[in-house]
Amino acid sequence: MDIFELVDNEKFFNPLSSQNRRIYYECILILIEKSKEVPVLYDSDARNCVAIYLKNSKYVFQGEHGEEEQVPDRSASAIMAYLRECGWVTPREIGRNGENVANVSVSCRRIIEFLRKMCEKGNDGALSNHIFSMYEILKASFEEDSARAERPYTTILKPLTDHAEELKNELLDLKDSIASIMRMVMELQDANSVGRFLMKDELLDKFFNDYFFIKNNGLIPSQLSFIKNKLRVIEQGQIFEKMAAECAAVQHLGSAEAAEKVRDALAGLSYFISVDYEENMELIDARINTYYNLANIRMMLVMGNGVNMESLLDGFLSTLKGMESGERERALDKVAECTRISSQKYIGRKSYERRKRRERDHSAIGLPNCDISQEEKELRTQEIMSGARNRFSIECTQRFLEERMAEKKELELKGQSVGDREEALLFAASVMYAGIEDFPYAVELKEDYVEKDIARMSNMIIKKRQG
Repeated sequence: MDIFELVDNEKFFNPLSSQNRRIYYECILILIEKSKEVPVLYDSDARNCVAIYLKNSKYVFQGEHGEEEQVPDRSASAIMAYLRECGWVTPREIGRNGENVANVSVSCRRIIEFLRKMCEKGNDGALSNHIFSMYEILKASFEEDSARAERPYTTILKPLTDHAEELKNELLDLKDSIASIMRMVMELQDANSVGRFLMKDELLDKFFNDYFFIKNNGLIPSQLSFIKNKLRVIEQGQIFEKMAAECAAVQHLGSAEAAEKVRDALAGLSYFISVDYEENMELIDARINTYYNLANIRMMLVMGNGVNMESLLDGFLSTLKGMESGERERALDKVAECTRISSQKYIGRKSYERRKRRERDHSAIGLPNCDISQEEKELRTQEIMSGARNRFSIECTQRFLEERMAEKKELELKGQSVGDREEALLFAASVMYAGIEDFPYAVELKEDYVEKDIARMSNMIIKKRQG
């Protein structure tokens, strides 16, 4: 079935070639958006939407026979009748409230949506999105109990083919975009046009942002390699048989013919990912480099008032090289007379500002020097050591355990409360001191752990030693 059999209306494309084509296009967009907001779009609501559009539109509706319509309501009725005649709006059908329904036809909705996407197409990551989609389809296909593996022709091969075709179209569009901006560069005539071109940032934002993401992101090559490997696995695995069987059922083909068609499709995908994609990327690289060179030369010519200074300097230096020494000196003197070089230097206030000296404090500094005996050193050291209280010493740990043991001969950490960090460290200190003979307690560590509010600790049993 071709497009003309699908639309089944000889006047279907007339609104797009009419003198009111912009009005028809924008009106049908409004009706499509309005139909998404309400369960049923009635004829009166559709006419009101079109009438409001006509009141605020900069375009004037002309009748199809040349007469100019001045009344928005009458123009809205004429537009709705013409859209219904061309098959953009379905024929009259009475709804539940007794009023005619104004539904946008399926064919019109699809074609207008395609045109809208084509007009709004920008640098929205279409290249990388197609690669990501192909990767996710193949990854999901090989997962355990994958739903895609049940209908591999419809849910695997067809989406992969569609994404590959769209990716190929995006690459072709990108190559055409490079050619278009090359033409824009060639049209630059003065410094103002160069400045406007740079301010628009057409190179990076509008054309190549997604392309540079693919080139510089390390994830894309790994995903392309994954796609190649999985396509090879599909062609050699059991999923190929199911894919060929489903293709035969859907396309009404013989088993051998269906298998050959699936094999050709997989081979085409593999060839595109392995060869065509790389060749297109290399070609785009070469065109971008050509664009850089062309833009550089063009801007030099524009900024140099149409004179290629680099070429002139090269010719002048080559001529100087072939001159004799005396003639070369005279030529350089003449050039020096034509050239004026002025040196401009600026001195800031901080350069000549005198620094103010800070007044020094000449009061006594340093520590007094005095001699003390060895006995006095030992006495002061002992005083300092005794003044620093160790909260986790043997004595403190022993007193803590005596309070916890009371009259018991042993206790288990699992049944004890640990209120703060200090108590937890005291239990830990008991493990450290258990190997000392002067410590009157023995500690036995268990394999399980005890979850306390302050910490997770190994369970232990603390026993009082005999004697």
